[in-house]
Amino acid sequence: MGVSRSSEGIVLLRRIVRLWMLYIKGQLLMSLIIGLLTFLVGLAIGLPYAFFLGLLAGVLETVPNIGSLIALVPAVVVALWQGSRFIHVQNWAFALIVVGAYLVVQQVGELVIHPRIMGKRLDLPAIVVLLVVILGAAVGNIVGAYLAVPLVVTVREIARYVIRKVKKLPPFPDETPPNAPAQPPGPSVELPSPSLSPPTELAGPSSGPPDEPPGPPPTTDLPPAA
Repeated sequence: MGVSRSSEGIVLLRRIVRLWMLYIKGQLLMSLIIGLLTFLVGLAIGLPYAFFLGLLAGVLETVPNIGSLIALVPAVVVALWQGSRFIHVQNWAFALIVVGAYLVVQQVGELVIHPRIMGKRLDLPAIVVLLVVILGAAVGNIVGAYLAVPLVVTVREIARYVIRKVKKLPPFPDETPPNAPAQPPGPSVELPSPSLSPPTELAGPSSGPPDEPPGPPPTTDLPPAA
């Protein structure tokens, strides 16, 4: 019996929601990594308040394209205000170092870390993720860059479903749809169990009672000799 279309629709919707959740989790992981990298780089160059600036960079990483630029502004202000704790240069020169460090972290995140994280979670090549984000940003600016990847995997999932239905193949070979009828069990064949019978006694040569032992030989009385 085939699975109803309503059940297939539920499974398809569930798979799409799962892809979006994977994308959101990937974005949160990306924010954590960028925040940690920003903190470590700021700590290495002697940037004051490196922890809070790294935390801000991680939070703003969820905003595509302009999030990292917004996070750069307070870091430059702090660099111009207090300078470096380790590098003995003028504050304006240290501000340029901060700009360069933030740009490096941003490029590593956008070109290396982000495509790898999203590609692994959503089963997309890293170069495809990068191109999709660039195309989405060109078409829809911030919103387009943020929604490009989940929209692409959603279209891919629907296309896979339609193609498998046209080819009359199971639409979801890797999972069982909800409320799917259970397959009736096949006929069971009962194997005869071996019967344990008590061992039979071997019959002897005679089945009668045992012979009595022979008695003493009979005595014969002889007459006396004359």
